[in-house]
Amino acid sequence: MANLGQKIIANFANDNAKFLFLTAALGWFLASAAQTFGIITNRKIDKDDKKFLIPQEIGDGAVNIGLYALITAPLMNITEKIMDSNVISVKNLSKNTPEFESIKGGAKVIASFIGAVLSCNIITPLVRNKLGTIAQKRTLQQKINVNDYKYDPYYQPFFQKNLDRAPMKMSNYVAFTKSHGLKI
Repeated sequence: MANLGQKIIANFANDNAKFLFLTAALGWFLASAAQTFGIITNRKIDKDDKKFLIPQEIGDGAVNIGLYALITAPLMNITEKIMDSNVISVKNLSKNTPEFESIKGGAKVIASFIGAVLSCNIITPLVRNKLGTIAQKRTLQQKINVNDYKYDPYYQPFFQKNLDRAPMKMSNYVAFTKSHGLKI
């Protein structure tokens, strides 16, 4: 286990931006897994809600991680390419010096932060809301099926004849509406 830790430290010691990127993605994954596990183990949530919430949480985590990777990784690569080309010049430093590599690493870290903020706080909520709307419409369309409804003409829940809340029969309702003193 110590060798694995040393390999990880040696791999990321010179590239802080990559370390930041991978640990953030791992954090997103663990947060999504914890949310999903919490929904699965929560006994207060009924099975119908779990059928919707579990895939929603898995999809939410996939969108979070996917958009984070799709935006942040290219932004870090573009920053590295810009720093390697002579588009941005650093005063009195050649590309092969440790100071230049340190500045390039810092620029990649800043690009990683910008990519994280852009993807996680701006783009991901917009995409999640759009996907959530689509999923909600599908769920509602599946639940609403005209053939499932059975009309009972004798059950009128809004017209109650007394305080014991027994529903009024349709015949009583028809007699009530045909009375001479009632104008509708």
